[in-house]
Amino acid sequence: MKPILLKITSGPAISFSARSDSKSYKNNSWHYHPEFELIHVIKGAGTLFAGDGIHYFRSGDLVLIGSYLPHYWKFDSLYTTDNPEKSYIELTQFREDFWGKDFLSIPENQKIAALLEKSKQGLVLKGTKADTAKEALTNLIAATDTKRIILLLELLTCLAECRKPGSISSAYKSDNLFTQSERINKIYNYTLQHFKSPIYIKEIAALTNLTENSFCRYFKSCTRKSYTQFIAELRIGHACKLLSEGQKSIKEICYESGFNNITHFNRLFKRMKKIQPNEYRKLINN
Repeated sequence: MKPILLKITSGPAISFSARSDSKSYKNNSWHYHPEFELIHVIKGAGTLFAGDGIHYFRSGDLVLIGSYLPHYWKFDSLYTTDNPEKSYIELTQFREDFWGKDFLSIPENQKIAALLEKSKQGLVLKGTKADTAKEALTNLIAATDTKRIILLLELLTCLAECRKPGSISSAYKSDNLFTQSERINKIYNYTLQHFKSPIYIKEIAALTNLTENSFCRYFKSCTRKSYTQFIAELRIGHACKLLSEGQKSIKEICYESGFNNITHFNRLFKRMKKIQPNEYRKLINN
């Protein structure tokens, strides 16, 4: 099974998509599409895999996914159970050339063109300009006719003026864009369910019907990192999420994030985040 190339329909009366979605967690998988995708998570939380990076998203996040960047929005379980918490997002999806082949090449659009180029890494946008962009997105969804084009330009102008957007992925270019989406989805889902406990390569390799060596080569070809590095990033990312919530002790967070040694946790956290866990908590809360 080849990975999912999503065909995003805009309809005969519109040239790009802008809509709200209360069931965005359904039918999601590792996929890509030629459209740029801007999502405002109004209510919801979970893990976004984009290229070779991981981002723990939450309510209020504004994320720009570049054209052809493989990604997977995995909502937390409380939003996907039989009686789920309600999630809600607003989004727009558009192709680079929907307003004409040369439109972004004109001098006045250099900042927007640079923004879209950066979005190939997946961007998390914050600040007052991002807040203005969220309002523009809401207005865009309700707009009709030429007003839609004007609002999209205003929206992208706001995003281009955001200071220091956070990158999710490296300058990602998969060696094999057409990796098997069914297999990588299975890996991600299993890891998310079990990363708080020890996971052995032989277990995950057996799950994907690969030998251990073949699994390691396959995973690295898809993500440009080892599976061990991937789990470490996932666990440290989860620890950051718990630290930002400010309710548990560092020791509790260590064990709840899948580590069984506080010294190893502190050392790995410092290496990956360039700061100690307690310093991170103070920084994020301030």
